[in-house]
Amino acid sequence: MKKGLLFPFLLVLCFSLFCCAKEEKTEKKEILARINDYELALKDFEFQLVDELEMDQDFKLTREARKEFLDQLIRKELLIQEAKRLKLDRKKNFVRTIERYWESTLIRNLMELKGKEISKRTVVAQEEIESRYEKMKKSDPDLAPLKNMQEKVAGQILEEKKRKRLVAWINELRKDAKIEIDQELLSKDR
Repeated sequence: MKKGLLFPFLLVLCFSLFCCAKEEKTEKKEILARINDYELALKDFEFQLVDELEMDQDFKLTREARKEFLDQLIRKELLIQEAKRLKLDRKKNFVRTIERYWESTLIRNLMELKGKEISKRTVVAQEEIESRYEKMKKSDPDLAPLKNMQEKVAGQILEEKKRKRLVAWINELRKDAKIEIDQELLSKDR
């Protein structure tokens, strides 16, 4: 009896999942603008607008600013379409530039991630601050009192410690990696 109920239940479940998935796919996108064959959805426009607001603190969101921003996106899309028509996106120089940008962005994101991780585990003891201050005081007797310099000195020590840990982490990656260098090829004059 239980097996007899299981099959229809699974059938109904699969059918409902299929219908729900199809509904999501056929969900009508609100198209803000069409530029030749390209459709700019309202949702994508709003995401780009939010990105712009985050990057440019002076950007004021007004009706006119929204229109101007849309006009900029249209100009950008027209230029992209023309570049693609001329097959500029397939030129070696373009591909190498994209690869370099991709690599540098990937590395930057990794360094930010590792930097945050290191920051969470890095502390500066009061003794370190006092010791550093005393060294600074020896080279500059007119240095402001420690209470006025506390945060600055602590910040310097913190940044130095984070930098050292980051360098150590990179060195550890290198030590753990399998790296082979053809010294003969390296030293050849070309």
